[in-house]
Formats: sequence, C-alpha cells, structure tokens
Amino acid sequence: MSATSPLLTIENLCFDFDGQSEKTVNALELSVEKGEIVCILGASGCGKTTVLNLIAGLLKPKSGTINLRTEAGKRNSIGYIFQSDALFPWRTVEGNLMLAFDINKSLDRSKATETMQQYLAMFHLSRQVLMKYPAQLSGGMRQRVSIIQSLMFDPDLLLLDEPFSALDYYTKLSLEEEFCNLVKEKKKAAILVTHDIEEAVAMGSRAFIMSGGKLAKEFGIRRETENEITRGSEEFAKHYREIWMELKSIISG
Repeated sequence: MSATSPLLTIENLCFDFDGQSEKTVNALELSVEKGEIVCILGASGCGKTTVLNLIAGLLKPKSGTINLRTEAGKRNSIGYIFQSDALFPWRTVEGNLMLAFDINKSLDRSKATETMQQYLAMFHLSRQVLMKYPAQLSGGMRQRVSIIQSLMFDPDLLLLDEPFSALDYYTKLSLEEEFCNLVKEKKKAAILVTHDIEEAVAMGSRAFIMSGGKLAKEFGIRRETENEITRGSEEFAKHYREIWMELKSIISG
C-alpha cells in the first residue's frame, strides 16, 4: 500500500434493518486506495451487497463513517455496476453512453464523445455498436456497455456486485482482464462483491471474507500492479486454497 491517503475510508460502520435482532454490518472497517481492486467474499446473506449500498448512499448507516476523498465539488464520484446491466432498452448504445452528457449539459460534448471512443477501444467494442439497441447485443457486450456507461460519469470509486457471474467463461475472463487494466490505467478504485474465489484471486489486490457483519479475514493478493498472477500457476492455486479453506471454515462453522 502506498503512503498516500486512501480514496475511501470506512470506520466503525454499523447497520441493521428495522426489526432485525443482529446487525447486518457490525463495526466494519475498510480503506481503499486508487489503483486497487478490493474483493469481498462471504456466504449468501452475510451483508456484502448491503456494504455496497451503504457506500453508494442507497442505505443510511446507523453509526460509523464513510469518507470518500475526491475533488472538491465533483459530482458522481461513485459508479455502481450490477449483475444485470442497467441500460435503457429504448435508447441506442450511443444514447446510453451519452447519458452523462444528457444529465449534465455543462459537459463538453466533443470531449464526451472522445472519451466514449477511448472506452470503446479499451473494451474492444467497434463504433458500429453505437447504433444498436441493448436487446441486439450479447450479454458480454451489454455488460461492457454498462461498465462504460458508469465510467462516462468519471467516478473515482467503482462498486461491482457480481457483474460477471451471468456471463460465459471466456467472456467473463476477458472482461475481468479489461476491467483490471482500466482500474490501473485510469487510477480508479474498485470494490468487487463476488462468490467466485478464482475471480477474487485474478482481480483483487486484496480479498476479504465477510462474516458476522465484519470483514473478518484479509488476504493480500497483488500489492503491486506489476505483480500479475497467472491462472493455473502455483501462486494462484496457493491463494485459492488459502481463501477456500478460510471461507469453508467460516461457512461451516
């Protein structure tokens, strides 16, 4: 981790739904820096998505703090990417990608168009896709467009709730790699909720197992962006086993 201040700092975060006897999120602590992807794993219902919703402001904490260090006055500092794309079916791909410009007319349209073209190239989409509607795209292409749609708002922090789980294996691997490259190149930060240990090892700088409302166990995976871990390597398998054994112990325990 670098000596700079984290982009996101969460301290003593607590949350419970009304009428619930136990806290869904209980004194949770987390910091995330630019250029890293933090993965959160855990059993279904352990509160992973609730944490994302709290960070996004969709839920209000009962106590604790969530601090996002971003430019003064900047809007749309958080992008939220779901398992199912949030594209408007009645708008073309270009219409969906230019949504940020439509919402904020103070943006420079030519610059927004240039940014859109850069992201299309980064995610291996041709310009021909711009005139299509979401229903005319494959699942992998829709998810690429959905990610670009969020990026067009220029968020500093990206929240991902199992965004690749419904895709075929080859498309999933391709999108994981493209997203990792995006986070590095654009100096974004990301929190990825997943049930897939392999995905966490492949993408994460760090991985956490959530249990009892807290991030109970931390695993360092890639502290430096140059230190890539190849699927099938001995190092990859080692990280996978460590996380699996801990996750299995928590779930069964």
